Amino acid sequence: MSVVLFWILRVLFVLFIIRLVLRALAIGQVPRAPQQQRTRRMEHAGGTLVQDPHCGTYLPQSRALALGRGGETKYFCSPACRDAYLAGPSAEGQGAKAHASSLK
Repeated sequence: MSVVLFWILRVLFVLFIIRLVLRALAIGQVPRAPQQQRTRRMEHAGGTLVQDPHCGTYLPQSRALALGRGGETKYFCSPACRDAYLAGPSAEGQGAKAHASSLK
């Protein structure tokens, strides 16, 4: 019985070593989708991600509230963040609070 157990353990150990070697060889060889496919997937998922300048939340551009000022477009996650951003520096640091309250 102990001889059979020895051979089973030996085979398992060899399989484990083979698995480790194969994993080591596969590092850095992660298949990447071509840029065109990634772009299509991202557009399907909601488009380009934009960051709310007030609270820092990332969201799809298609779901964001756009505000054009001075030839530049800013995107916001909610009307509360947009209004707080427009209120100016007095609302700085309140981004997370404004975002959280707008989600309730």
